Amino acid sequence: MTKDKFREICPICGNKFQNGPHVYEHYIKRYEMTVCTTCWKSNWDGWAPHYEEKILNHLEEKGLSVPKKNKKGWLPRD
Repeated sequence: MTKDKFREICPICGNKFQNGPHVYEHYIKRYEMTVCTTCWKSNWDGWAPHYEEKILNHLEEKGLSVPKKNKKGWLPRD
């Protein structure tokens, strides 16, 4: 995740978003990452399949285990 003062780049979509004092996006403890509001809201029912490779790579880099997929066969959002 790249930071520029209070701006970060969403690890899911790549868009910049503000994250800092009084403005907080969505930190997902299970994945140890913060995502923008658009990605958070758009993936309420699990991470869309086209994001799976990014998420799996992130988990591997962090040394985190892969969570069990939900009923849709998608990685859970949180």
